[in-house]
Amino acid sequence: MATLDRRNRLRALAAGIGVALLGVPPFAAAQWPWSRTPDQVTATCSIEPARLEQGSPQRLKARVEAADTRKHPLAYVWSGNGGRILGAGAAVEIDASGLNPGAYAVAAAVQDAYKNRAECTAHFQVIPPAKPMTVVCTAEPAEAPAGTPIHIRAEVKDAPGQTLRYRWFTNGGRLQAKDAAAELLTDSLSPGEYSVTARVEDELGNATDCTAAVRVLLPPPPPVSPEVRNLAQIVFPLNSAQVGEQGRAQLQTVAERMRQEPGGKISLESYAGPEEIIPSQLAAARADAVRRILLQAGVSEARMEVVVGLGGRLGGVRNRTVDVIWIPDGMEY
Repeated sequence: MATLDRRNRLRALAAGIGVALLGVPPFAAAQWPWSRTPDQVTATCSIEPARLEQGSPQRLKARVEAADTRKHPLAYVWSGNGGRILGAGAAVEIDASGLNPGAYAVAAAVQDAYKNRAECTAHFQVIPPAKPMTVVCTAEPAEAPAGTPIHIRAEVKDAPGQTLRYRWFTNGGRLQAKDAAAELLTDSLSPGEYSVTARVEDELGNATDCTAAVRVLLPPPPPVSPEVRNLAQIVFPLNSAQVGEQGRAQLQTVAERMRQEPGGKISLESYAGPEEIIPSQLAAARADAVRRILLQAGVSEARMEVVVGLGGRLGGVRNRTVDVIWIPDGMEY
């Protein structure tokens, strides 16, 4: 044991002499491996701009300022909780066009080959657009008889370059829709007011509605088929062919009708009763009196025909009339 202690003292003495010869204090030689500053990596993240509108095509620019005290080469790894990270290295871009309004973060991890590491985070915000998407619905026509289709269109504003999705609804009738246009089929609808609504969604999930009000009317009545009708009945005094004031007023109405409908013609059917003097001549005179008044009112001779007949014994006033019968164009009478 004494021999071992002596050897250790000799070794310590030799080490002290060697250090002294070099001009370095003995305690400094013992601490030198631990006196070196450790290798450090630092990182600071930034992003521009830090705020943008929802749906904006502008790309954010993220950057990390990193340093290694030993100037070792550095590797970069990016991550985030929203948007697409494009690129690599100390500077990347963020595509945030598909993000909803909210706060998001992008982080960078920096490391050298000796696993010395630093991390940093930058934040950005997506805000609602200043001009939200607007939709206007129009109907053409706005009102129509039942059975007539009504065309609806949705016009979108403030959504440039976006792919839009359309959904259509109605509270009555059937819809045939394609994209921004729809057709309301009204054949099964009762007269009344109805609404057609379009819901438009953009790529970001924003939805806007518009509604067009329409009115379904009663269907038009079927066209009246032309028919023979009695336009006037001129009653004469007994044994007279003189047209009175009331009869003349009726004949003026007949003349006006013939001016409005130039395609038809009239038949003058004149009668005289057996109790009257020379009935056949009297009936002819009555028809001629009516014919002359109509000629003076502008009715063409070619549009009039005369039929003379004799009334029966029980005919009464009916035996002393001239009936003006309307015959529509193209009809035989």
